Amino acid sequence: MIAALVCLCAFASAADDPIKVEMEMSQSSFSGPKDITVSIKVTNVGDGDLPGPVTLYYPSGKMIEEFGSPTLAVGASQHWSGTVNVTKAMLESGKLTFQVRYSYCDDNGEITNKKKNFYKKISYTGEMTNVEINRVISPSMAGKGQEVTITYEIVNAGPDELTNVTIKEDASISKKKGVVGKIVPGGKATYNFTVKMGTKDLKTEGTITYKVNGKQKTVKKEAAIIKYGEVHLSATLTADRKGAQVGETVKLTLTMKNSGTEDLEQVKVTDPVLGEIATGLTIKAGEKQVSKKEITLNQNQEHRFTVDALLADGTPLEVATETVILTAVDPTQVIDLSVSAKADRDTVYMLPGTVKFTVAVTNNGEEAVKNVSVYAIDTKLYTFPAIEPGETREFVRDVSVSMAGQYGFNARCKNALDETVRFESNTVYVGYAQPTPVPTEAPIITPPAPVYVDIPTEDDLPESYNTIEKALGIGKTVAMVIAGFSALIVLIGVAGRLVRRSAAAKAMDQLELSDHADYDHSHTKHSRMVEDDGRGAGYASGDEAVDEAANEQPEQYEQYEPGEEAQPGEGDVMAEALARIYSQAEQPAEAPQVQVEGEESEPATGRRRRSREQQE
Repeated sequence: MIAALVCLCAFASAADDPIKVEMEMSQSSFSGPKDITVSIKVTNVGDGDLPGPVTLYYPSGKMIEEFGSPTLAVGASQHWSGTVNVTKAMLESGKLTFQVRYSYCDDNGEITNKKKNFYKKISYTGEMTNVEINRVISPSMAGKGQEVTITYEIVNAGPDELTNVTIKEDASISKKKGVVGKIVPGGKATYNFTVKMGTKDLKTEGTITYKVNGKQKTVKKEAAIIKYGEVHLSATLTADRKGAQVGETVKLTLTMKNSGTEDLEQVKVTDPVLGEIATGLTIKAGEKQVSKKEITLNQNQEHRFTVDALLADGTPLEVATETVILTAVDPTQVIDLSVSAKADRDTVYMLPGTVKFTVAVTNNGEEAVKNVSVYAIDTKLYTFPAIEPGETREFVRDVSVSMAGQYGFNARCKNALDETVRFESNTVYVGYAQPTPVPTEAPIITPPAPVYVDIPTEDDLPESYNTIEKALGIGKTVAMVIAGFSALIVLIGVAGRLVRRSAAAKAMDQLELSDHADYDHSHTKHSRMVEDDGRGAGYASGDEAVDEAANEQPEQYEQYEPGEEAQPGEGDVMAEALARIYSQAEQPAEAPQVQVEGEESEPATGRRRRSREQQE
């Protein structure tokens, strides 16, 4: 809501720039690079308050912290004054440019961020050179035996290549020239002179010579004195590693020791790459201070920390550490190995025992790895001359096991930083057990070698084989059909026999249920009727009698005249039994009449006839 009100207030002049910048320089004409004083005033000339902060930036693009981030009301101003180094590039461009950033409300009432560059013209009156020479002396005072380093940084700021670049120092520093070679346009080169302090002051005065477009050029660096003095402050810089993969971190450790009898005040630590690291420190007499700094490595770097301090009487003191070189390793050059181990048994039955281990090493990286050694703890077992990317190499070794426990291996090699890197394998457990009289391991029996017989394929068979095979198939089909018909005929016969046997059984059941029955055998060709005298015929009872009567041939029967009593004999009984069985089986349509006890019935007349063939 507040931002909206601010925008409404400034809306009327949004089309105009609400920011006015005023800039003053202590000098506008230069004969070479130089530090000058610049004053800048920023004012809100709009009709409303600005909705956001205003910030100011150096020509290098770095924010000016001293200016702050004010939110300017209508008519309000913010002032800044500071020192700016006018470089050769600024002299060549002919202007000194700053930038201001702020927010305002546009014509639609929306907040818009804006960057505005402003500059002052400058002129160069001296001879234009193509190089910039920077020299760093560390330390500026040293004791006997202390190392002093003079570092030259040569920058080619021109459009042409520099060749045959050399540096000559004072004889107290070095009697040999420093050879740089060539520097491409926009490039730079660094050269260090290192000397140990004796018992008197040292003088540094460098003369730099080079060629550009075939012309010889010479640039001299003014002389400077390195004082000899007793220094009770020492500084040591170390790194936890020689380098790291791009994007990884390295930890730097600075150790400062005051071995004197006076406290050191206003101790300041700086580095050419990292800038100011610490300030306002106090190191008491006999005290040692350790500080650590973690940096992210994106490229190869060199670090040399300088420690400045003041003695109690105000005498300045300066020491420097040795240079620490850090290498940024390309991710494709990072070594990545995996190690696996396995044993041919997990139990031994005597100590020491022998176990056969197989160790495999796989290169998971993108570069070949050379001289990979495999160790059992610290005992080297094998060395692979090289393992290509994606390749797995392995070896087998008999290892003497002196006790039950876990066993592991490790592979070691050198990385791009010449550091020994180590890769551990999995652990393999080997136990110990008392031996038993019965072997716990089954013997390995080698099976006989198989005998291979060539089986002809259809393509190798003669054409007559196919004809025979078809004929056999047809014969097989015909045999199956005949077997089916035969089985059907047998089933029909068995079924008929079962039906006849069932009918005979029913007839016998009827005979057993009644003492008297009349049967009409008129359909039989040779038979005669015999009248029953009321006493009934004597029949053989039981299934055995019926079966015997049915199987025996009937005897010759006597012929009786009508009205004459018939005396049943043995032959008559058999005949009647057969007659009744055949009658029941062939014509069961007419049920036999059974006399019920208590009722009277007329005597039935039956006739028995013998066939003429039997009588004859």
